[in-house]
Amino acid sequence: MVASTTFSRVDLIDIMDSYSLGEYRSARPISAGTVQTNYIVETTQGAFVLKYYENRSYESVQFEADVVRHIHAQGFPCAAIFPNQVGEYVNRHQQKPYMLFEFVEGEPVDAFNPHQLTQVTQLAARLQTLTEGFRPATTPHRWNYTPELCLRLAHQKAHELDSEMGYAKLRWYEREMAHLELPDALPRGICHADFDVSNVLFNGDAVAALLDFDDANYTYLTFDLIALVDGNAWPFGEAFNPAHARDIVQDYRAVRPLSDLEQAHLFDVHKLQIFIDGIWFYARGEVADFYEKQKVAFLDQFGRDAYSTALFS
Repeated sequence: MVASTTFSRVDLIDIMDSYSLGEYRSARPISAGTVQTNYIVETTQGAFVLKYYENRSYESVQFEADVVRHIHAQGFPCAAIFPNQVGEYVNRHQQKPYMLFEFVEGEPVDAFNPHQLTQVTQLAARLQTLTEGFRPATTPHRWNYTPELCLRLAHQKAHELDSEMGYAKLRWYEREMAHLELPDALPRGICHADFDVSNVLFNGDAVAALLDFDDANYTYLTFDLIALVDGNAWPFGEAFNPAHARDIVQDYRAVRPLSDLEQAHLFDVHKLQIFIDGIWFYARGEVADFYEKQKVAFLDQFGRDAYSTALFS
């Protein structure tokens, strides 16, 4: 999307003067990407990415900074964040937070080929290996994907729509989510939660970096695995492909083995992912037969035991 906030030359010079990264030369907005405003800024020392958060609190952005710094320090391929001259990683401009990132060479792809998908899946597994149990102090300021959050958001959406359909969907959410089995002992940590093709850069056929931790949150560690399964083995409007799902799970397990508890409740995390996804499209479809309802009904018919056998046999 086009930048929501326009920065003047004076604004950008003022921002870059607070860093020790050379003198400002030029800048241009990045037209593709997230709901935040992004600029490529060039100085006498190189190129950088200014990410200006249109809809995040300072504390929410600090969570992202803590996560990225934690994994980057351990060699994870992501863009580094630069501190300003007084050591602050999250700064403010006109009351909104921003961060300055390393510019990473690479290009996104239109769709992952099999080799690229394997790399991305194993990248997710590596991320969860590095962040199991990692919980920044600012975690409460994020939308952490849990059944409780999903129900709270469903209530909000229903009241915003204030329609018979909206409240009927809410009753469906309440009824269906009551059947989720997600024990407190399920491992949690940081998931990226947005493995869209636009967020992965490649050099040739090799992953260069995972970008945009804007949706990252503290949740069940298998959430990213399920998001990759759902997005690639169950594309919108197509049938679920258990064989493809099994391949993705095997690629993930090659880097991060799943505990027996995680395997037993992957079915429930998959349902949670569908419920969360449905929040963003809450107004789509009629309550009698909307997309997320169809998917949950399929999983119920498929069955927990058959699902586990299909993905882990």
